[in-house]
Amino acid sequence: MWRHPFDELMELDSDDIHLDCAALHLARDVYPDLDVPRWLGVLDEMADAVAKRRPGLASPQRYAALREVLVEQYELAGNAEEYYAPDNSYLNRVLEERRGIPVSLALVWVEVGRRLKWPVAGVGLPGHFLVRVDDPERFIVADPFNEGRSLSLDDCRELVEERFGKKAAFSTAMLEPVATRPFLSRLLGNLRSIYLTEQEWSRLEQVLQRLLALEPENSQHVHDLAAVRWRQGDLVSAYRHLAVYLDHAPGAKRDQSVLKASLRQLQAAIAGLN
Repeated sequence: MWRHPFDELMELDSDDIHLDCAALHLARDVYPDLDVPRWLGVLDEMADAVAKRRPGLASPQRYAALREVLVEQYELAGNAEEYYAPDNSYLNRVLEERRGIPVSLALVWVEVGRRLKWPVAGVGLPGHFLVRVDDPERFIVADPFNEGRSLSLDDCRELVEERFGKKAAFSTAMLEPVATRPFLSRLLGNLRSIYLTEQEWSRLEQVLQRLLALEPENSQHVHDLAAVRWRQGDLVSAYRHLAVYLDHAPGAKRDQSVLKASLRQLQAAIAGLN
């Protein structure tokens, strides 16, 4: 039985999962004929161009080389005009159009850095994804969405305050490197929000399936998948997923009566089909 390649990747240890491969296989939900080696080759070319700058070991020089190549040469930039277009989250389209959102552009920077064996990592600042380039003495924080400009601590604090006010006080802990799975979760979370807003139920179902493969212990994905399949008329599958959610979700007990009523409603609907 065929299994989605993204789902298979998620069975590996996190250290064995490369963001570029995961993101490209994720894009196969929308672009089934996607040529994965082609786009990996584009990232290889970008890394080769950065390496030719021979910036040394210091993070400011490495950051400058990354920015010179990715922003000035390849013209990678934020797609502010069509921020919520789904293609901004699919790596093949980001590399093709040279436009993306913060998390997808950060992914390019991180994967170019990985090819060079440089310590380049994503930074999951609330509301705005960034990257950091480290050396033993310091790190540089950069904003791939806004021309790769470097940010001070005050700049980062202002970004958080602009979006959340006093609801999310800035902390330097927000600048810690993001691991592979949370990185992919952020990317998928954007797609989930987009397809939910647009009521693209079949696309949303695919995203939820990928989220469930990424975070199999997160029963909320099971609940959401049940809701989407119910809306699409797949009552049997909706019933199964909702039953799993009721049995395993830590918070399901609080809503047990509502969930059981939903299950009874689904049972009646399924019976009516027979």
